Amino acid sequence: MIGQKIISVIIPVYEQPDLLRDALNSITKQTVNDYEVVVVDDASNTDFKPIVNAYDDRVRLITHDENLGAAAARNTGIEHADGEYMAFLDADDTWEPTKLEKQREVFENGDDDLGLVYTGFVQYELDGSEWERFPEARGDIYLEELERDRVHPTSTVMVQRDVVEEVGGFDTSLPSRQDYDLWLRITEHYTVDYVDEILVDKREQPDSISKDFDSRIKGDLAVFEKIKERAADLDFITRSRIYSYHHHVIGRDYESNGDRQKALKHLGLAILRYPIRPISWAMFVIALVGIDRNGPLLNFAKRFVR
Repeated sequence: MIGQKIISVIIPVYEQPDLLRDALNSITKQTVNDYEVVVVDDASNTDFKPIVNAYDDRVRLITHDENLGAAAARNTGIEHADGEYMAFLDADDTWEPTKLEKQREVFENGDDDLGLVYTGFVQYELDGSEWERFPEARGDIYLEELERDRVHPTSTVMVQRDVVEEVGGFDTSLPSRQDYDLWLRITEHYTVDYVDEILVDKREQPDSISKDFDSRIKGDLAVFEKIKERAADLDFITRSRIYSYHHHVIGRDYESNGDRQKALKHLGLAILRYPIRPISWAMFVIALVGIDRNGPLLNFAKRFVR
């Protein structure tokens, strides 16, 4: 590699060679050229060298000796990255051509305390449906972020290298929601901005962590413990609203995992903590009545949450 690249793109990958090609092809179509790509193979059975070698020397491959998970793979990518900015791309996602250029422009026009820039995205579900989500939160959003994740998924995010070095990388002790945990640590000290466009295509996969509700729930509970520590000194109303939403998320995921008793417990706590959030009442009724969580009503409720 000749010289320092301004943007480092970090791609964790486990199997799925065809998806990796799609992700890499979307990077080659970017309207900026001063980037590098660090592909981190998390101990796949697939040999990714021929795929990576098909691209120019801006694309490098790092290989784990054992499977450590996507968060650890991203941390490995961070350790090997040389750019001033870092952008994360999951191997099953792709970018629109102007994604990196527009995010860098926001950084260059922003203040020194700007630490993270994200974009909108479109989600393609396994059932063929799709939905879009545009950015909404910018500025000093730490208190908002404590309540729920306002920043979008990792593939939408670009961060300053110095910021990640200061707050630390992804917490590999968490079973899930490592991205939310990192966004919390960034927003505690830095502001956030966004590009108000859909610049990321996310494709749901059958083995996605979002479908592994056991891991999701473990991550929900672990993150909630961190949230309670952070919110302990806040005023009662703010703390109650924050706790309520996390109980809502935990209850929602228990319901999706078929555990009605625990779902009702956490959804009830969500209502007790902050009774004026309608979606918690709706989810409580869904769990109480036992409405099919894959049916049209629950799918509508999920879209309402988004």
